[in-house]
This record gives sequence, structure tokens and C-alpha cells, in this order.
Amino acid sequence: MSAPPSSSANTPIDTRGSAHPRSRACLTRLTRFALLLLLHACGAPHTPTGEPIDADAATPASRPSPPSPPPTPPEPPEAPEALEERQQRREIEALLALGPAATASIGSPADGQLRGGVALPLRGPGFRFQPGKNGRHGTVELVAALLRAAAAVHTAHPGGLATIGELSLPEGGPIAGHGSHQAGRDVDVLFYLLGADGAPIPSKAIPLDPAGQGADYGDLLDPTDDQPVRIDLVRTWAFVEALLHAAGDDLQRIFVVEHIRGLLLAEAERAGAAPELRERFAAVTCQPGFPHDDHLHIRFFCAADDIAAGCTELDPIYPWQRERLAALGLAPVKAAARRASARPKLTTHEEARAKAGPMHQDVIDFLDRRRAWIRQPHPRRPYCR
Repeated sequence: MSAPPSSSANTPIDTRGSAHPRSRACLTRLTRFALLLLLHACGAPHTPTGEPIDADAATPASRPSPPSPPPTPPEPPEAPEALEERQQRREIEALLALGPAATASIGSPADGQLRGGVALPLRGPGFRFQPGKNGRHGTVELVAALLRAAAAVHTAHPGGLATIGELSLPEGGPIAGHGSHQAGRDVDVLFYLLGADGAPIPSKAIPLDPAGQGADYGDLLDPTDDQPVRIDLVRTWAFVEALLHAAGDDLQRIFVVEHIRGLLLAEAERAGAAPELRERFAAVTCQPGFPHDDHLHIRFFCAADDIAAGCTELDPIYPWQRERLAALGLAPVKAAARRASARPKLTTHEEARAKAGPMHQDVIDFLDRRRAWIRQPHPRRPYCR
């Protein structure tokens, strides 16, 4: 009887665990070796040093790529208010950087012209140009002083705005509603105002009585819409004080009704303003033929470099101005008589009252009281006869 077949020679090797462990390990090594040979022959990737990459290890191509960073979100659009404020700041910085030669005031405030006039911005830190007005051009010196004064009040007393009225037309000359404002050296600045609750309100050209009070009458026939107002003495004096500092000896005149002048001098003393500053304000202020009971009319002297170009002065010319020019080898030039063509048509008080039409009794009573201060006084001060 023949012997049974040898299991070691005829039994297939079970690589899943039925064969001997040593056989299984040997087969594994052979398989690996063959695989490496195959990969090398087919151009398998190598390490940077030239060594073949282990087949069991992941190749660079098979490794998962690192996640891409999330896209950077777009910048949010700039708010319109912030954009407008940035543009205003740039415009004002450019204006303040201008030299005196950029503009020239020719002739006098009552018969003159303006060359290279600088436009006051419509809005800026602490101020706005008066809505509905047109002439906003002036000399570099005047516009720069206005910007600095308004900004100073805005910093010291935030909450109120200086409402700046007309300066001059772009090329000067006669301007409707004004007896001067022709050479870029005049400007109207409305009083800062407070409402009935004591909070700042947008300024309007509202006549104020000797107590510094008035009313925004709105519809002159309707007494129910009347809004009481009063002068904001703190901010109005702060503006004047800052303007005196910014303008220095360039400031020639402030036209204002006598009773508001007195209120501002009292506020200056209360606020502890320097005595020399109060004295200068007292010297340059005067009430003209039109009372100026709703605004300050500010006038500058000729700039030194404008005198040779034909800039001339109206009275008064103070001793300190003559001394300043003399130190530069200059002297002020008095204006000649005004030409007839330079005289604008002005509206009298009676014409304005008639043009306003019917009005309720409170308005009539106020206008009747106003007669007491609209006539030009003669205080016999050195520079205000």
C-alpha cells in the first residue's frame, strides 16, 4: 500500500494563517521586494536624496493636500458719513496749506474784486455754510481763520455748529443783499442759538432783543408754530475769541448790534478771557446803519502782499495796523469814493416789513419793539463814533 501524499509537498500555502509563520513572513518579504522592483522599474517616486519611497508609506501624490485657507472676506463698504468726513478733512487740509499768494483782494470791500478766491466748504468740523446762500469765496486769510475758529469751538464745546453766511462771489463784485462783501474780506456768521430746552439748535437769521432772545416765527400768520430761541453766549463768544486768535491783526471789524456786543463782553469776562483780548474785541466792534441783530459781520484788513496789487481800506485803520505795515516797509491805502456801479440795491426795514405781508400780533409787537435798536447809535468810542 502506497504512502499518503506528503502534506508539506502538496498542500497549498494558506497565506491567511494556515501555513507556518516563518513561511508567511518569508512570502511577505518576497512580495514587498517584488513590489519595490516593479515600482522602481515604472519610475516610482524617490525621496529628495534619491532613495526610493517605501511602498507602504504614502507618496507625496497620495497624501491629502492641506486644506486651503478660507477666502479673505471683502472689506465692508465705507459708510457714506465716514467717506464724506474723510473728503472734508482732505479738502480743509488742502485749504489750510495754501499760501497768501493764492488769492488777491483788489479794491475795497464796498467796491472791489477777488482773484483766485477760495471756496469755503459746505460743511466741516464745527460749521456749515448757510443753506440758500451763494457767495462762499474769500481770501486765504479769511477762510483759514473761519475754519480754525469753528474747529476750536467744536473741540471745546461740541454739539453746536457755526452757521457761516455769505463771503463774496467767486470773482468778487456787488452781491445781492449786501452793501459790501465785494473783495473777499467780509463774512457773515450767524449767532449760535439755543432752543427752549437750552440745547443747541441750527442757527437762523433771527433778530434778538436786548435780552438776547427772539423767536423763529415760521408761518408769520400762525402763532402756534412759534419757537422761542436765545443766543448761545458760550459758543458765540468762544467763536469770537478763537477768531481773534486765528486772525490776529488781520481782523479789522466786527459789526454787531450794541446790546449783543454788551452781552458778549460780559460773557468774555465771565469766561476769564485775557484782558487784552477783551479790549481788542471792544475796540473792533460797532453797530452800523443796519443793526446786525441776527449775525456778526466780520471784515479783514488787506493782506500785506495784496497792497501792491491794489487792495484798499475803509475806515477805521488802527495804530497797530499802521505799525505792523510800517515794519514791512508798507502803508495802508485808503479806498477811493465808491463807483455808482458798485452800489447794490438794498432793502430798507420798512420795505422788508411790507414785503412780508400779513403777520400775527406777536410778530408785529416784536417788530415795533425792534425800532428801538435798529437806528445806528453813536457811542463815541475811539473807533465807533
